[in-house]
Amino acid sequence: MTDIQMQQISMKLKTYQFEFKELALESGLIDDYIGFIPGEAPEPFPLIISEILSESEKLVKPRGGYALFKNISIDRENKKTIIENVELGTRSIVTRHMDKSGLIAVFACTAGAEISHLASDYNKNGHTVHAYIADSLGSIAVERAMDMIQDHLKSSMEELGLNITNRYSPGYCGWDIKEQSKLFGLLPDHFCGINLSESMLMKPIKSVSGIIGIGKDVTFDAYSCNYCKDVNCLYRGKR
Repeated sequence: MTDIQMQQISMKLKTYQFEFKELALESGLIDDYIGFIPGEAPEPFPLIISEILSESEKLVKPRGGYALFKNISIDRENKKTIIENVELGTRSIVTRHMDKSGLIAVFACTAGAEISHLASDYNKNGHTVHAYIADSLGSIAVERAMDMIQDHLKSSMEELGLNITNRYSPGYCGWDIKEQSKLFGLLPDHFCGINLSESMLMKPIKSVSGIIGIGKDVTFDAYSCNYCKDVNCLYRGKR
């Protein structure tokens, strides 16, 4: 790819909004997430899951997107990824995967506040199992929406002869959650309806953010779970 082509796609902002049905979330996926063998959740879970999926179709419309940056550098010695002169302390795992990038996508995605409100309403009415499943569904929905956005990015970059890395987020692989503020400083204010609290948590709660490396020689690999100590990572064991 020429420098002119790189410049043309640099800083490109792309946003998406999905209907809940587009996520194609099946009850078996939720079974697995909450600890059951898919299709073998005992009663009353199948009925509750079906009810919440139906309710979510009316409420949940995930949004997300990314900005592409060409002005990047990798500080291998200090384990930092630098985007538009903003230094991100991405530590060893993430920095290594960004190493051969010519572009970096800064992304954010949210399932919206509605699914959390639904879970809260269930809780207030004493329906704790409903609340737990609704909350779990919010986590699943935002990750599936981000999977779809990442697939779009992958396809568009492949047309230009480029590959992408896995996606990496503050709070994982040793990358300090406090750096959310730096990340969001690279995106437009209130990007896709997402804001940060003083403690660097995203609002709506069911949101994700991070970076994806792009280049001819970068690779998309199984997540490096053997090298990471975070046993609660959403990506642990993901291929």
